[in-house]
Amino acid sequence: MSRPKEPHHFGADLEIRSRVAERQAYLKLFEGADEVQHAGEASVLYMYSCRAPAEILELSPAARVIIMLRDPLGMVPSLHAHNLLLNYEDITDLTRALEAQADRRAGRRVPPTCVPPLALQYVHLARYAEPVRRYREAFGPDRVRCILFDDLRREPEKVYTETLAFLGLPQTPPPELKVHNRGQRWRSQRAARLLLPAYARAVGVASRVPTRLLQKSALWTVVGLFYPPLRLNLGAAPPPRLSRELRSALREQLRDDVERLSDLLARDLSAWLKVDA
Repeated sequence: MSRPKEPHHFGADLEIRSRVAERQAYLKLFEGADEVQHAGEASVLYMYSCRAPAEILELSPAARVIIMLRDPLGMVPSLHAHNLLLNYEDITDLTRALEAQADRRAGRRVPPTCVPPLALQYVHLARYAEPVRRYREAFGPDRVRCILFDDLRREPEKVYTETLAFLGLPQTPPPELKVHNRGQRWRSQRAARLLLPAYARAVGVASRVPTRLLQKSALWTVVGLFYPPLRLNLGAAPPPRLSRELRSALREQLRDDVERLSDLLARDLSAWLKVDA
């Protein structure tokens, strides 16, 4: 898998302020893979690009696609909390952030620290049916695997085994399958807004150091300076939840999309539309 995990090379129609755009630089991310290995990456926003499927096919006609889908009424508050953690979002109240979507589509009220402005379009990103249809049409249904987060949480070993089969990989015992990326939040959002941009600038300067040895030393120095205050500012966060009123409103906005996705996947997704989930 590539490092960085999300190079966002494909999707020329996506507005992303940080991406690995040059083809040679992108291919270099996989130069450690040998001929018997699969190579892959995990740029989440490819899902919402109209151009990415054709661009991926042009480079890799045999590519296979894995899409993870989460209950949209759980995804929206989780994405908002994640955006706050990454300093992409500066509106701490989810209802107000949803009200700002139209302005942000027009390029207004987008924080300068938000690398992908699309990340602030919460309702748009919760609509899965058209992106899934687009990828299934481009690659063929047998080369697009849609995993429901509910299935992964309930039966991780089964999902792991099925995914190996989908990729044509030999069956091996699953690794330790435990919870990663537990919910966190900044104790002080204001301190995070000061520290994170400074950290990003320092990393950028360190990355331009000419020799590899000095560059590595400079990066470790930057991490050593910024990690302690950032870590101290982090605290555990309970799972974000929607109010009953907001959940009901979003359910009605997304009902048609969930029903269409149900038909596409031949899965009953009506549980996603429960108000009291």
